[in-house]
Amino acid sequence: MYHIRVLTGHQDEDDFGERLSDIAEVEYCSAAEDEELIERLEDADIVICEDEPLSGAVLKELDDLKLIIVLGEDASNLDLMAAAERHIKVLCLSDYFEEDVADHTCAMILSLLRQIPEYASDVRNNGRWQFGSVPWPLHRVSANLIGIVGFGRVGQLVAARLKPFGCNLQAYDPFVSEKIMLEHDVRPVDFDKLLKTSDLITLHLPLEESTRNMFQEEQMETMKKGAMLVNCGSGGLVDEAALYHAVDDGHIRSAALDTLTMEHPSAMFLEMLGRPEFLLTPDVRAHSLEAEKEKYDDAERYIRLFVEGKYDGIPFITSSEE
Repeated sequence: MYHIRVLTGHQDEDDFGERLSDIAEVEYCSAAEDEELIERLEDADIVICEDEPLSGAVLKELDDLKLIIVLGEDASNLDLMAAAERHIKVLCLSDYFEEDVADHTCAMILSLLRQIPEYASDVRNNGRWQFGSVPWPLHRVSANLIGIVGFGRVGQLVAARLKPFGCNLQAYDPFVSEKIMLEHDVRPVDFDKLLKTSDLITLHLPLEESTRNMFQEEQMETMKKGAMLVNCGSGGLVDEAALYHAVDDGHIRSAALDTLTMEHPSAMFLEMLGRPEFLLTPDVRAHSLEAEKEKYDDAERYIRLFVEGKYDGIPFITSSEE
């Protein structure tokens, strides 16, 4: 029997113990300081976690550990170099929420294009039932040019959802071929042209050193006057203070953010909260009942493939040398 340790502490949700009872002994434990964590994971063959940290000091003491499954796309909580040195395979689950992120992104895009946050705020706070109270002109969805920054799987799903509305689409992604963009009826452009010509820009990039604060004061000044910005990608891609000032001085029309540089409310968050031009949702883009079920189903499926030695069917991000 394999020994599996789950650090997420959500036994009532995932029920890995029952799912995997025929091949493994599953125990749940909370994250702890390194010494205590080493003791709890001492005999673990497989560890399942979300954002709980697993340092190199911990991994170097776990002689039986063969696989780490991260229930998400971000493995920054792991010491990947130490895992590779110890021949520990690492798998990140991210496919399960792609549809949800694309759906949430498009909901935000349509909300901004139709000025829903501003008009809803005017009705609620001013008791005014009147078209024209929002100063910007209202255009049909199909009249807008949407710029997609990052044309990976989620960017492609967003494009597919927007196509039926008739809007024109363009994208920038140095790691995706123009051929793929054209196959999706999306025009490939360079970053500067996307900034200058898009009516709305939506971000779908991971947070890396090269993308941190990718949208600062300079980029917002380059954007069209009256353009809109949506970030359902990663917190830290946008300098929120610069964005707030760009909206406040009237250059950027509105913005929708599901992820922020700081997850906890900050002074800038409170400033944005008081403005109808900002549509804010609390990191819900990747969530749905269907996504949660798919996440646990994927984890179970990959564990069974791993136990059977069918490694070719598992998208490891780092693995031991065979």
